[in-house]
Amino acid sequence: MVEDVLEQVVDDWLRRRNYFTRTNVRFGPTKGGAGYESQKHNQPSDLDVLAVKPSVRGPSGVYAVSCKAMQEGFSPNKWLETVHKNGKYKGRQPAWKHLREVWDPVWAKALGDRVEELTGRRKFTFVLAVTCLDKGGSSDTSVWMTEPKIRKNLHGPVEVWTFAQMWTELVNDVKQTIEPSHVGRLAQLLRASGLHIHDDSAG
Repeated sequence: MVEDVLEQVVDDWLRRRNYFTRTNVRFGPTKGGAGYESQKHNQPSDLDVLAVKPSVRGPSGVYAVSCKAMQEGFSPNKWLETVHKNGKYKGRQPAWKHLREVWDPVWAKALGDRVEELTGRRKFTFVLAVTCLDKGGSSDTSVWMTEPKIRKNLHGPVEVWTFAQMWTELVNDVKQTIEPSHVGRLAQLLRASGLHIHDDSAG
């Protein structure tokens, strides 16, 4: 069951692009495996959305999505600066724990193993879906997409999606036919009422 609104939008957005999706996918390192440390690897984690389109080969045929629905936004570049210093991100917990599956090679392997188990694919695109990009950080996400350690751990491309990007496309995509999802129906009603984000380029 998808409970977070950002996760629901990601799920609906991908389904509209003919991806099969699964949410809240549990995964974790194997106890006693190479590099396993009980203090860092003994708790399972969740991948928010896993999507696959069988007709598409290569990394873009599978998306592994981690959602960060912080209202103040998430800054990939600030997170990277902090994690390189072994610091705490936004004063809550060690930065690496926010995205352990991309920073810790043991966690990254566990994610890759789970993706392969469920999709039959080892190559996939890892996506960081955010409410918005933290205004205190840079809107340039290229530092995240080109970070050597992340690319080495995941063996594939990484992307950043924002709520506004997905929601705008979703609202402009809905028609008058009744939508099958709650998110689609909400977008449809907002569009009908005039209370929607309009993409001028869409006409």
